[in-house]
Amino acid sequence: MANRIFKESQSYAGTWVMYFILLVEAPTLILLIVLYFTSEDKQEMAIALGVVSCTMALALILLFNIKLETRIDDQGISIRYLPFIRKWKNYPKTQIKSWEVSYYQPVLDYGGWGIKGNKTTRSYSVLGSEGLLLDVGEKKKIRIGTMKAKELQAFMESWMED
Repeated sequence: MANRIFKESQSYAGTWVMYFILLVEAPTLILLIVLYFTSEDKQEMAIALGVVSCTMALALILLFNIKLETRIDDQGISIRYLPFIRKWKNYPKTQIKSWEVSYYQPVLDYGGWGIKGNKTTRSYSVLGSEGLLLDVGEKKKIRIGTMKAKELQAFMESWMED
C-alpha cells in the first residue's frame, strides 16, 4: 500500500446550512429595505441596513471559508480546520492505539458540529454523523467527521495492516 493517500475536504458550500442561512437573511434584508423606503428617518434606517448587511455578509464569508481537510498517508493522519486551525495537526501512525469509523450524534456527544471537546476528547466535524474515532494514547481521543465513511473504513483497514 506504499504511497496510498486518503484525502477528504468538507465545507458548508452547497449544503443545507448555507441555504438555510440565505433563507433567513434574504427576508431580513427585504424587510429592512422596505422599512428604509417607508421610514421618515432615512439616515437611521440606512445605518441599520448597513450594519445588518455587513454582519450578514461577514457571516456568509466565514461560512464559505470553513473547511475541514483530512489527509492520511504513510506517516500518519493529518487534519486542519480552516480558518481556525491553519497548520496541519499530525497524528503519527505509531501514536494511534486504536481506530473506529462509526456513527455518532454530534449534538448529544459533543455539543454540535465544529471544533468541540474537552481535555480527553476532541471532535472536528463540519456536517454529518459519521466519523473516525482515534485513540492516540494518554487517555486522548480524536473524532474526525467524514462524509466518506465506507471509503475511509476500507482505507483504514488496509492502512493499519501495513
